[in-house]
This record gives sequence, structure tokens and C-alpha cells, in this order.
Amino acid sequence: MAEVDVIPKIRCDNCGLTVQKERGLVSSAYRKPRLWGACKMEGGRSTDSYGGKARLDFADLCERCANVALDAAAAALEKARSEGFDGPTGAE
Repeated sequence: MAEVDVIPKIRCDNCGLTVQKERGLVSSAYRKPRLWGACKMEGGRSTDSYGGKARLDFADLCERCANVALDAAAAALEKARSEGFDGPTGAE
């Protein structure tokens, strides 16, 4: 019988792009592509819902979505810095 090599796939948590995983250079284990990223952020709001504004957790992001998430977070933080901060309560 012929031997079949099944290559696992990975899917972007944001846009749904699906690609084959890559083999590592040192080990033969599969891993996500080198240019893919992840995004995990926790806010100071007290909400319980997963995926709400209190927490973002994307374990697998394609290169495009990872770069967009990074740029958006950097822009939002820069805007918050320029608007100032009024103490630990975060009053605006």
C-alpha cells in the first residue's frame, strides 16, 4: 500500500485563510508558518464574555491580519498617549 503524507493545515482566526503548516528546520514537527503571528490582549474592563471588548485572543493570524492588528494597536496607543492620562481611574 502507498504511504500518504498528510500535511496539517492552519486557518487564520480573523479572515479564515487556510494554508499548510511548515516543517521545522531542526525537528520534523509541523508548526505555523514563520510569518504568521498571534494577538492576545486583556483590557481593564470587567466583562465576562469571550471575544468582547475586555479580551482579544487570536492564536493564529495570517501575516496580513497580524500586521493590521499590530498597526491598529500601535495607532490606538499613540492616540491615547497624545490625549493624556488623568490618573489610575482612566477618566477622560
